[in-house]
This record gives sequence, C-alpha cells and structure tokens, in this order.
Amino acid sequence: MDFWTGSSPAARSVVEDAVAAAPVDPDKVIRVARFFSYPKQVLYFVASFIALISLFHFASLAFTYATRKRALKPFSPRSSVSVLRLPKAVSELFRIVAFRCVVPVGSSYTLNVAEVFLAAAYMATLFTWTLVNTTTTTGSKVEPHYYANRAGTIAASHLPIMTALGMKNNILSWLTGISFDKLNYLHRVSARVICVLIWIHAGGRMTVGLVADEAIVNRWVQCGLLAAITLTLLSLVTLRPIRERSYESFKIIHTIFALMFLLAVLFHLTGRTLTFYGAWPALVVWGIDRLLRLIRIIAYNLGYFLPTERGTQSLDAQVDVLSPHFLRVTLSRPSYFHWRPGQSAYLTLPTVSSSPFEAHPFTISTIDDGSSSEKNLVFFVRVRNGFTRRLLAAAETDKTFKVFLDGPYSSPPLLLGYSTVVLLAGGSGVAFTLPLFLDVIRKARDNNPVCQKVVFIWAIREAGHVQWISDLLTAALSNPPEGLSIEVKIFVTSMIEDAQAWEDDSTDNEESKPPSDNTDPKLLESPFVQVQQGRPDIKALIETEVISSTGAISVNVCGTRTLAEAVREQLRSTRFSDILRGGPTISLHVEAFGNA
Repeated sequence: MDFWTGSSPAARSVVEDAVAAAPVDPDKVIRVARFFSYPKQVLYFVASFIALISLFHFASLAFTYATRKRALKPFSPRSSVSVLRLPKAVSELFRIVAFRCVVPVGSSYTLNVAEVFLAAAYMATLFTWTLVNTTTTTGSKVEPHYYANRAGTIAASHLPIMTALGMKNNILSWLTGISFDKLNYLHRVSARVICVLIWIHAGGRMTVGLVADEAIVNRWVQCGLLAAITLTLLSLVTLRPIRERSYESFKIIHTIFALMFLLAVLFHLTGRTLTFYGAWPALVVWGIDRLLRLIRIIAYNLGYFLPTERGTQSLDAQVDVLSPHFLRVTLSRPSYFHWRPGQSAYLTLPTVSSSPFEAHPFTISTIDDGSSSEKNLVFFVRVRNGFTRRLLAAAETDKTFKVFLDGPYSSPPLLLGYSTVVLLAGGSGVAFTLPLFLDVIRKARDNNPVCQKVVFIWAIREAGHVQWISDLLTAALSNPPEGLSIEVKIFVTSMIEDAQAWEDDSTDNEESKPPSDNTDPKLLESPFVQVQQGRPDIKALIETEVISSTGAISVNVCGTRTLAEAVREQLRSTRFSDILRGGPTISLHVEAFGNA
C-alpha cells in the first residue's frame, strides 16, 4: 500500500520537510566513501610498483640483448677514473647493499635487504591505509567504525595477489623475471598481513557491536569467523620449523586449509554482496594454475594416457643408485617439451609417492638440444627423508618406475652480456650449474658465444663422485669451441673436518670410510680439468677472475647455506673506485637448496 495514498499535498510537504531536517551522520558519509576508495588506492599503489619492476625487467632484457656483443671485446688494462663509468659503479653498490647483505631469519634461513624492504613496505602500506584517517569529526581517534570494515575489504582485495604469489604458474614471476619459488616468501608475508587485518576487522566489528543481521548466529558472520580461524592456523603451520618437520604433510594441510579459507571468505562476503572484492578472483587464480598444471601433465605424459604399451614404457624413468645418498633419474619426453638450462620439473612416482598429488622439484641437469626426437632428461637427487628415502629403498630392488612430469618451472639466470661466467657448486648443487656450463659450451660451438671465459667449480666429498657427471663433462670438453676459455676445477674435501658445510653429498656415518679415488682417467687427461684436495678458496678464485676479466662477471652458486654465504661475503667488498677505472661489475645468482 502506498504511504502517500489519501494524503493531502500539505501533509506530504510537512513530512518531506521533516525528513530533510533530520540530522545526517557526517561520519557515516565519510566512512562509506573511504570504505570503497581506500582498498582501490592500495591496489593501485601495489599494481604501480609491480608495473615499475616489470618495466625495469623488460628494459634490462632489451639492453642486455642489444649490448651482448660488447662483453666479447679484447682485454684492456685499468685506466684512469672516468665519470662515464659512474652508473656502473652505483649499480654495483646497489647490488651489494640490496642483494648481498642478508638478515638471518631463524637458524637456517636468510633474507637479503631487498626482500626485507619489500616485506616491510608491503606491511606498512596495508596497515597505513587501514588505520589512516580514523579520527571522527568530533575528534575521537582510531574509531572502530572507521577501520573495522575497511580492514576487511583491504584484506579481501589482496587475496588474489596472495594467491598468485603462491602459484607455480605465476604471472607476477613472468612480469618481474623473479622465480616463483623466490616470490614464495612474499606469499607467506601477504597471508600473515591479511590474517592480522582480518582480526582487526573482527575486533573492530565486535567493539561496534554484532547485532541484528550482523549477529554471530547468522551464517555469513560465522563463515567470517571460520575464515579468520582457518587462516590463523594456516599461518602457524607455515612457520619454517613446523613445515620443515614434514613438508609432505604440510602441503596436504595447506591445500585443505587454503580452500576452506577461500570458500569461507566467499560465503562471508556474500552476506554483503562483496564477493568481487577478492574471493572469486582468488579462486579463479587458483583454478587457472591447477588447470595449466593439469594440461602440462597430460601433454608431457601423454603415453601414460594412451593404451599402447610402447607409449608407456618410453616414458618410464630409470633410477640409478650412485651412492647411499645420491640418485640419478633418467627419463625421456616428447620433442615438444622444452626447457631452459637451470630450470626444474616436478616428478611424481605413483609407486613411491605417498599420494597421487605428491610431487617434488628437481633440476633438469641436461640441456634442450632442440632435436625433433625424444629428449633425455637427467635429474640428480640428493637422498634426504621422506620421498627421496623411499625412492632409494625402491631403487635397490627395481630400476624402472612410472613417473609423471610437470614443468618446466623457475627462472634461471640469463647468461648473456658477460665476459666471464663463474659456476660454483657444492655436492648435489652441480645439478644446477652443470646444464648452465653445457649450454655455454654448446652456444660457443654454434658460433653464438655468450662469454669469453667459463669457470666450472665443484666441491665434492670424494674424487669418485666425479663419475656421476664424467660422461657429460667429457663429451662437452672433447671438442672445445674456439674463442672460449674453459676451466674446470674440482675440489675434493674428504680430508676436511667441516667439509659437509660446503657440499651435501655425504652423511655422518660415512666418516669412517676411506676416500675413493675412482675417477675417470679420460676426464682427468683433459687440459681443462684440475682436481685439487681441500676446500675452494672463494676469495682467491673470484679475485683472479676480477683481475683478468675484460667485462662484466656472472657468479652463479648452488649449494649449502654456508657455501652461498661464503660467496656473498666475498662479493660484499666495495669496488667502487676499481669500476670507475674500468674494472668489471659482478652479478650474483644464488640457487638455494630445499623448499622456500
């Protein structure tokens, strides 16, 4: 029934005047405006920063390709100081401070200054936009009516970013050139910041009062509480000491809790028709990643999905036990499978994995030769606990296993535009440096050199471990390309007490075993190979290359934390004046062991 039916024009005018004269809460108008505008402002700010890093990344790539031939110039001695070299010197100083100075996080993990800055800046940005301008028109400071709902919408709007940072198929990784595994720490930072914001939102709403349709008895409010509890538990489970105890169990718990959290947030936002603030986009990001991984698994393991026996057998992996703590996995994949040197792939072995979804990353130690036939892939696997320990036990009785491959992933360094490339590995870290070394030699043979000199350094426990890669090294060194200086330096650390801090191919119970000298004589006859007893002198090795290099140097290291820190320490020394006089700049890439 119409309220105005039967009312005279005079009565209607009186009512309208009364409504117009009713007091309007000025704070509510401001709160609502900021409720919608502030989350957008935060997203615009973060998106602008990502765009800036992406622009710098693509500009750097373009510059590298445009100037790649300059690194192949003849050697020239140091000259007088030149202001024209100031940008190079400043850039080197920035790399030292940002990427080589680290902050310890716990006993087994470090973050460089750039990573600490990014994490701190992200936290400061979200908390600033959440708590800024929360004073009422009457002067009441930090008023919950202002920040409670705003904290919730800012948290929800960053769910897609948090989800994307944790995905293997990561558009942010493609834009910035930073590997998905190196961005994973930001995924954890984002999740924990969102967790705090959710509790700020919940605490603010409880302070204001949960009444009427906002009472706790309503399903959408209960879903919000469930989301807060789930993300809190997930944030605790993802703490490094906890997740490292059983990483396989952690991944299962993470998947279940993450889905519970996203669905709970979705239903919570449905109560206020705000699902567009992050729940649906986050689920879409998650779904796209899983879809792309499924497509890859089917495409690169197609023989397992076809009924032909030959198609199945051609994809099976052969597992060789090289030692009680080292395995070699060899398999073939179709010609359309491509990868870059240093990239990794996830392997699932149904007869060994504890679940169909258990997959572990290993670096592909061979290079993509671009052949039209099947391609051979080799993985060197360090035996630890869990999956690799079960694989070792299974390989002692059987050599052939069905294996599903998903990849390739990661963003290895682009070895282009350097005068000298130094590759330094400890133990199983050779799985990363070996394909980079083979690729440098192959490109030089194809008259497409990427550098003038390549130095391959490997620290191993016993000389006999050289046998694991001797075939690949011997083939690469048998026909050395002209114009490329090659040095292979192998350091045998069996007589050093703390050798295991530098390379991880030994176990404590091996101490009593005599060192093995079962090396490949053909490889040792090569003029490019030197085998020495003892630990590599990082300082002397790097200084030698700095003195003799004609241009920029790329140092790439893969090994234990101790080895990586030793390299960082030597590269922290400031060479500002040397660069101004024509000395080389140095780029460092550290490939870490284990899960991030």
